Amino acid sequence: MVQQTKSVENILEEIIQQEFPQDTNILSVSIVSKTGLMIAGRTTSPSKPETFSAMAAIMYSSAEATRTDPMKDKCEYLLGVFHDSKLIINEVSSSLLIVVTCDRATEESKILEKMSKVITRTKQELVWLR
Repeated sequence: MVQQTKSVENILEEIIQQEFPQDTNILSVSIVSKTGLMIAGRTTSPSKPETFSAMAAIMYSSAEATRTDPMKDKCEYLLGVFHDSKLIINEVSSSLLIVVTCDRATEESKILEKMSKVITRTKQELVWLR
């Protein structure tokens, strides 16, 4: 019997779909590398997915660069508030970020809770990311 193995992308897609089921307030959820590559998920941005992921990585890296004490001061999450939407970026691992775009009225705490579940499950299922 041959056992099929899932790709990292497929595992991440499953986690995203399970933790962020269809919700009209959630516009997009994606996992991007800190180097700017789209790994999993989707974006509703009018720009290409590669551009969106690169800009999200740059935004997060730029925020990290403003820390007063790089050894103690860790970025909890990054929030961009727009006229009709919000962009929330959080670190999954030393090499990956989760990026959520949601309706502006959506409570950040609910999104952060779901993002935390994605991060926890990702580290459990992809142990090399710990």
